Amino acid sequence: MGLRERLINKMTPDGGISVDDALNLLARGGVLVDVRGLKEYESGHVPGARLVDVRALAENVMDAVYEGDPFAEPDKTIVLICDTGLRSGHAVKMVRDQGFTCEFVDGGLVAWRDAGQILIPGPPRKRI
Repeated sequence: MGLRERLINKMTPDGGISVDDALNLLARGGVLVDVRGLKEYESGHVPGARLVDVRALAENVMDAVYEGDPFAEPDKTIVLICDTGLRSGHAVKMVRDQGFTCEFVDGGLVAWRDAGQILIPGPPRKRI
């Protein structure tokens, strides 16, 4: 394990969920939120993941994640993901502090790929 991996492991909060647990939450209607930057997202993301800026989450989770969707189900679990779990792990508290149920994928997209799950390249889908 290199220095980068050791630092990430040391700085990532405890309490993340496994890829399998994330998939189960998503199958039950959870919402997957990618908190990376646009270029990172475009290089490869989980199908169906919503790209949301962490600063927007801090301001108003409902607006950032659901963008005024009248059919939004805010009682569903929000699952955060980033490259390694570091950014998403730190963002969980701000989402929970606004009254939402939130988890993050331990190991992020690295764990996602290691679990054999796919990533697709391309820009975020436009909301109609």
